[in-house]
Amino acid sequence: MKFIWCVKRHIHNDTIRSFIELNKLIAHSTLFQGNLYEHVVMREVQNKLLIDNIEKIGGAHDGGVDLQGLWSVHEIYSRVNKVIPLSDRKTPRKEKLHGTSITPLALKLAEKGSESKPLNVLIQCKAFSTSKVALKELRELVGTFFSKVSSKNRRSSVIMMCSTQLLTKHAIDLINGLPIPLMYLRIEQLKQMENGQYDVDNSGKLVSYYENVYARKLLQNCGIDEWLKLEMYHDK
Repeated sequence: MKFIWCVKRHIHNDTIRSFIELNKLIAHSTLFQGNLYEHVVMREVQNKLLIDNIEKIGGAHDGGVDLQGLWSVHEIYSRVNKVIPLSDRKTPRKEKLHGTSITPLALKLAEKGSESKPLNVLIQCKAFSTSKVALKELRELVGTFFSKVSSKNRRSSVIMMCSTQLLTKHAIDLINGLPIPLMYLRIEQLKQMENGQYDVDNSGKLVSYYENVYARKLLQNCGIDEWLKLEMYHDK
């Protein structure tokens, strides 16, 4: 099956429309749907979470990672801090979880400001139409994280799973026990209209964002929840 790749680091609606047009002959294939979803995820995490330099690395040997990028959390922190005084909140110097010592990122953001290094982000995309993400797949994320991230970079890296489905209670319990910073993003697939065209402008949106316990300790007082709830990304 021939597939025309349309990979850019900055994904906008026109990029997605171009991808659809170039691959319309295989639009009913699972390959197309999976790659369309990855483009939608790229757009949403770039626009809503300011994750930049996104690269599409999915393939037969991707090791469970479809996308990777750099997340400058400081940009979110600094903008939210102008409205809500995050810097006035008490952030512990250290947190303990699963025998690991965690230094909350907010301390570095307050101290180093714009000189703070961005987080490395690994993203896995699951464009399931009906079935939910299985516990087995969530457990495999641990292996993916440790195989892809060297020991020296594990304090500056996070992993995200993006799916069209909600998390089950069992899945929530599982990811909260994981010894890695994991975010679960529910992002819609693009919807097809009655004329067969995809509604690029009004569908395929970020619906919910969830941090496991490890990620909450790492990102406490960084302002991400406030950023999303107040939809401050519209002001950028």
